[in-house]
Amino acid sequence: MVYTIRQTRREDWQLLRDLRLAALKDPVAPVAFFEPYDEALALTRGDWERRASGRARVTFIGETESGVWGGMVGAFVRDDHVWVVGVYMRPEHRGTGLAGALMRAAIDWAGGRETRLRVHENNARAARFYASLGFRPTGGAEIDPRDPALKAYELVFTPRAPGTAAPSGERAEA
Repeated sequence: MVYTIRQTRREDWQLLRDLRLAALKDPVAPVAFFEPYDEALALTRGDWERRASGRARVTFIGETESGVWGGMVGAFVRDDHVWVVGVYMRPEHRGTGLAGALMRAAIDWAGGRETRLRVHENNARAARFYASLGFRPTGGAEIDPRDPALKAYELVFTPRAPGTAAPSGERAEA
């Protein structure tokens, strides 16, 4: 499948809303997102327009030639790091390479800064995916607000300086 990777715009608010609500209804949502569905559902058009405009955070989407949004990745800057949030692929777009393309867009947008994210301890599939991209544990964690016995672990991607060798065991792309 061919995707166009781009940032959302204000006028995309309804498509962004639809995709986010689908993400929050997905069976993996409890280990992927801290935002409750009811809270997202209650957001106003203005709230969604602000989210889509990319002012506080950017959202990259993968759009098919027919205009279907297959997935999204959000990113924002805090404390000189870029944080990736809201990673979601519609089930029929999983395994197509879209997730990797969207993550590369967020890492590229980071402009050489460290890129961080959190992955729930019960989301082993996502943890393996992030590790395959070069994300490594920082040792930090956040308590799951729905279940204090569970955590989301912080991972970091540190870009290599140009001309440096890939660490042992990591494949470099030509």
